[in-house]
Amino acid sequence: MTTRLESDVGRLQLRSMAAFLVMLASFGSTGIDAYARDDATESKPAAETELLKIAGDGFQTKSTAHFLIAYEGDSETLTDFIARVEATYVGVYRFLKIHDLDSTEPTQKLQIIFFDHPDAFLDYGKRTDANLAGAAGFYSPRTNRAAFYDALNMRRLEGVKEQIASIELSLKDRRSSPGNRQAILKQLRRLRNERDQTIESVNQLVVQHEVAHQVLYNAGLHSRHADQPIWLVEGLACLFETPPNRNGAGFATVNQYRLLNLREAISGEVSPKRVKATGYKDAVRQGRLVSLRRLIGDRSLFDTGRSNVENAYAQAWSLVHYLHRRKRVEFGDYLTVLARRPVDREYSPAMELMIFEKVFGKVDEAFVTDWLDFCLELRVRRVR
Repeated sequence: MTTRLESDVGRLQLRSMAAFLVMLASFGSTGIDAYARDDATESKPAAETELLKIAGDGFQTKSTAHFLIAYEGDSETLTDFIARVEATYVGVYRFLKIHDLDSTEPTQKLQIIFFDHPDAFLDYGKRTDANLAGAAGFYSPRTNRAAFYDALNMRRLEGVKEQIASIELSLKDRRSSPGNRQAILKQLRRLRNERDQTIESVNQLVVQHEVAHQVLYNAGLHSRHADQPIWLVEGLACLFETPPNRNGAGFATVNQYRLLNLREAISGEVSPKRVKATGYKDAVRQGRLVSLRRLIGDRSLFDTGRSNVENAYAQAWSLVHYLHRRKRVEFGDYLTVLARRPVDREYSPAMELMIFEKVFGKVDEAFVTDWLDFCLELRVRRVR
């Protein structure tokens, strides 16, 4: 799985960062402190040695409750990263429990490589035959390993960071007038907010998304060796892109980024205030969206180089969210069927649709109308 950087990733509101900081503060001695501690009694030296060899020079490892992380860089960034991946882990298992799904705990800690800079991340992709151009993180079912880099060092933030550094330097000049100083401080706050909002957006849409993939595969919901419907794999991961809290990633809440993306795709407008279900057919005809029947069977819709791929993710999230909320029992049955797929069989688009309809009924106009009515009634917390 590879997550590309969305061009408008900054649309997630800064309140996401505030919610995450509240979560960090709320954990007690049995919460995030327990996640972050080294667990020497459970560490596997052979696994650590192998991971360090794969990561390269300059790395050290951190063993948390559920992950073995090879990292470079500062410890403060790593602490925030650990809180996020552990919250996602907890959220996935809460989701599985709510749907009464069979699950297993990994026999070894899940491995993550956390690079400091994107260049080292891209080099890792070349060494492992993964095309990571434009990506900020990915999980590979083949290696069962996830990799990311510190979003603070992403190239799109270089200009903002330079401006912040320049302004901070200018503030040391005591000769500036009070009025001018206030204007400079206001600009500095704006730039810092822009930087922090972008980082938080990447952490949700990339880190939480890819770690959700990793945990879902290792919990037994997906098989690393069996064919899986890609819309479901991606749609489920999108559930865990919302701000984490002390109970884990907020899969039960509305993913505002994906909802806004869906509404824009249906309406053909930016941040529409009102979206009508009648716009869906036009969106399909004009190629902004695809029919649900095609979404369920067509794996190519999620190819990272495809135009409107973000709309496919939004559609997949909306269908998963709809099934999770409106058809919970059937959704649990469907997930159980998929988890038990044989590893030596391929599934055509027609077969995927047949399996889906056997559980949920015909994907006809009535089904589409119910899905659209549900999605378009979801509250949009903020329209930019």
